[in-house]
Amino acid sequence: MRKAFVAMLALMLLTTGLVPMTVLAGPAAFPSQDQHRYNAPSEQNNTTDPMLVVGTRVKIDTNWGNMVLGMYDHGAPITVSNFLNLTRSAFYDGLKFHRIIDGFVIQTGDPNSKDNNPYNDGYGGSGETIPLEVSSNLTHIDGAVGMARSSDPNSATSQFYICDGPQHGLDGNYAVFAVVVEGMDTVMKISAAPTYGYKRPVLKDHPIDDIIMNEVSILPNWTVPDNPNDNNPYLFGGGDNSGLGLLFWIGLIVIIVVFVALVARRALRRYNARRTAEAEEQVYEAEVVQEEWTAYDGPGTGEGRVKQGGRGQEANG
Repeated sequence: MRKAFVAMLALMLLTTGLVPMTVLAGPAAFPSQDQHRYNAPSEQNNTTDPMLVVGTRVKIDTNWGNMVLGMYDHGAPITVSNFLNLTRSAFYDGLKFHRIIDGFVIQTGDPNSKDNNPYNDGYGGSGETIPLEVSSNLTHIDGAVGMARSSDPNSATSQFYICDGPQHGLDGNYAVFAVVVEGMDTVMKISAAPTYGYKRPVLKDHPIDDIIMNEVSILPNWTVPDNPNDNNPYLFGGGDNSGLGLLFWIGLIVIIVVFVALVARRALRRYNARRTAEAEEQVYEAEVVQEEWTAYDGPGTGEGRVKQGGRGQEANG
């Protein structure tokens, strides 16, 4: 039994100590082909700066195709946070691209585009503005995503644009916060969509057909963790492989339950053995009192007394 306890204790120490230490950094995150493409140093964006690493992914599902945006989580935290909060609230779902200039930008994010009145498109927003957030390294490369605004630098709300080709003339004046990592073919397709042109000058850059963002959603397991421990699957809520963490905790709980059960079983057996011994001793004492027995005076007296049947009788030895 003692060997079983030692073995169980050793197994618990191994499970709770050595195993998590071997995977303290969590599962290895291998960059995708798109990450290699957009995280490599280039003349446009100096992505050797860790603040400019592409992090959270956001998928835009449109009736003309899909695209995935990679957020500069640390490079433009205010702008990214605003965009992600709007995305989580489904603000962008159902909005249309209202401004298209082939070879320049495609623009969307105006809630007015839902009312089927093209003349007020481009004038709406979320109702909350954010400050202009620019970086000398975050530039308007091909596929860059920036915040639209009015003449006031701090007037950006929800409208954003995607560059169709490099647009470095916009650098320093508009906040770049993301880049297209998948679906540039969709961007180019939308950019080539027919617009009203000079037939309707007020709607010159407005697409004739409705190009709708059916759903804008944050892709799971793409957010860059703020804390390295967030990538550890052996901590609750962390890591990409949550199933591995669940199995670990289930196994640990099972081991603890078995250990406690063995300790309780051992304690119960010892308690029962002690109770049995006490009961046997009480029975023995009762039997001694009831049966006939002989007692002698202490040694050296030469005399003894015999008691039988509970009546005292004396005899001279």
